[in-house]
Amino acid sequence: MTTTPTGARRRRPVRAGAWLAAAASASLVLAACGSDDGESADAAEGGTAPVSLSFEWTCEGNWAIAYLGQDQGLFADQGIDLTFERGQGGSTTTPLVAQGEYDLAILSAPPVILGAGQGLPITVVGVAASQSPVAILADTSITEPADLAGKTVAVQTDQFEGSVFESFLAAEGMSDSDLTIVPSDDAASAQFLSGDIDAIVTFYPTPSTLGLMDRSGGVSTIMLQDYVPTYGHTIVASNDFLADNGDAVTGFTTAWAEATKYAEEHPDEALETLTSNCPELDADAAQFTLDAYLDAYQSDYATENGYLAFDPEGLDETAQVLVDGGLMDETDLSEYSTQDFLPDPVVTP
Repeated sequence: MTTTPTGARRRRPVRAGAWLAAAASASLVLAACGSDDGESADAAEGGTAPVSLSFEWTCEGNWAIAYLGQDQGLFADQGIDLTFERGQGGSTTTPLVAQGEYDLAILSAPPVILGAGQGLPITVVGVAASQSPVAILADTSITEPADLAGKTVAVQTDQFEGSVFESFLAAEGMSDSDLTIVPSDDAASAQFLSGDIDAIVTFYPTPSTLGLMDRSGGVSTIMLQDYVPTYGHTIVASNDFLADNGDAVTGFTTAWAEATKYAEEHPDEALETLTSNCPELDADAAQFTLDAYLDAYQSDYATENGYLAFDPEGLDETAQVLVDGGLMDETDLSEYSTQDFLPDPVVTP
């Protein structure tokens, strides 16, 4: 738990119940604008492989890695001609990857695993953050889980954040009946800031979290990773792209890892490229999200095994949280991840 003194709102992900509608919408988009040139990225002319990447949402701290990778020629050195753009939230973007609208995407593990549960043709090829981004922001009187008893907490109960929170309560021997749960929305955020709500569950490394820290009197932060370990950001590939362009995928993960290391070693340059390319981020929001993402990306696991390295059991543990929360059925994830395209050579913090 940390106590923090003092952004833009992060758009909420598509509800799990809207998953199939999102996939159908993705199919319509592809029918309207897709192309079939019959050429793999590995076979592109000029010795470079065109790779399209989607982020999960709007420009945030981890975009600095892509910008620096381009500016420093790290993607070009790997033969990658990278283009990237914003996504529409993990639940909408995952089907777009499956349909081939994007070759790769950087998405939170839960929406990707939900996609696997729907049988989407996607594969996790790396894990950028081996720790959960879900956190509880609370009044400073709340410093440990037991302090939540009898308090009012805002939670997206039908989203993966809600499932993580439910698992957290169970792990601490608590249940919904021990506190008052209200829906997490813009109104709840305003009530949290005014002190009318005691705590709110949030996706931590985003500008909206920084805005919530403006609560009078300060905010305490409880990271749920300390109680319910789940994975954060993954690198996910379209199966068709992966089958035809394995070298390009390895080139991408290697360049991404090198760019992450560069960003951590040159934080001022990372912040400058982020603010210059993303004018929608004010300086405080850019600094906050950059620090939060880089901190998540240089975990103990990454230090020991390299950036993007992962244990498939981490995906299974994340899936179990979603199953326990009623968002998906039991699914064998062994065909939805591979360690064959991790950075070569290994890049460590």
